[in-house]
Amino acid sequence: MSMCRKMKTVSVRKIPRHVRLDRSRLPWCIALSVIGLALVSGCPPSAPAVVRADPSIKQDLLRGVRAIRVTRDRNKLHLKLVHLLAHLRRAQGSTTSARRGRELALRGFEATLKGIRSQLDFSENDSGEVAAATRDAKRADLYLRRGANWLRAAGQALGVRIGELNGY
Repeated sequence: MSMCRKMKTVSVRKIPRHVRLDRSRLPWCIALSVIGLALVSGCPPSAPAVVRADPSIKQDLLRGVRAIRVTRDRNKLHLKLVHLLAHLRRAQGSTTSARRGRELALRGFEATLKGIRSQLDFSENDSGEVAAATRDAKRADLYLRRGANWLRAAGQALGVRIGELNGY
C-alpha cells in the first residue's frame, strides 16, 4: 500500500476559521512590514528643532555671565537676569549634558539674583542699622558665591570655561 492511500484529505471547512484567516493575511502582513521598515530606515532623524536649543542654552549662559561681569548698576543687572531666566526656563536641551547645564545655569542665575537682591537691600534699607547691614552683606556673599560656583559647573557641562565672576 502506498503512502498516498493512507493520507486523508482534509477539506478546507475542517480547518478552523481563525487559522484560515491568519494564513490568508500572512503575505499582506509581511509586505506591509517590509514597506514600513524601508520607509523608517530611509528617513533622517527629525530633531533639528530640538538641537537648536542647545546653542541657545550656551548663548544664554554666556550672555548672563557677560552681564554679571560688565553691568555695574545692580537694578539693571537684576532686570537683565530676570529676563534671561525666563528665556532659559523655556529652552529645552536635547542631550543630557545640555539639560544638566541648563539646570545648573538656572540654579546659578537664581542664586545670583538672590545675592543681587541682598546687595540692593544692603544699599537701600540698611542705612545706620549695623545688624541688618551685616545680615544682608553675609547673605549677598553667600548667594553670589553659590551662584558663581553653579555657573562654573554649568559652563563645564556645556563645554565653556567660566572663570572668576566679580571676585567669586
